[in-house]
Amino acid sequence: MMFWFLSALAGGLMLCSAAPLPAAASDSRSPALARQTQPYPPTSPKASQAARIALARHLKAIGARVYTAYWCPHCQSQKNIFGAEAVAALNVIECGADRPNSRQDLCMAKRIKALPTWEINGRMETGVQSLEQLANWSGYRGSRLF
Repeated sequence: MMFWFLSALAGGLMLCSAAPLPAAASDSRSPALARQTQPYPPTSPKASQAARIALARHLKAIGARVYTAYWCPHCQSQKNIFGAEAVAALNVIECGADRPNSRQDLCMAKRIKALPTWEINGRMETGVQSLEQLANWSGYRGSRLF
């Protein structure tokens, strides 16, 4: 099942979508979930924050963009994965039409249909992405203690 949120974008529709966790992963009794939620080796919050900021700076340096909208809950989830300080280092493109910083023109030119959408090295990927996946797609070689 997918969750969808619609918004009008100059005569078109823009989707904000995300797939829910698989049934086994959403069950707190699941051993698979327990393994996923307990990182090994454990990382300190400072190391994790530094790695997220370094990834965000790398993404900006290579020209990566993330297309979002203020009303999109999945866009907020993507930002929360990075944290506020790292998000400030990203190249975030606001697609919401009623914001002063709106780049609706760019969103339309790029034919953004779902949010969030990442543009990395000419590749467009929609949906909330893990930091590990973004690091892989972008060729990031720094710390992965996210």
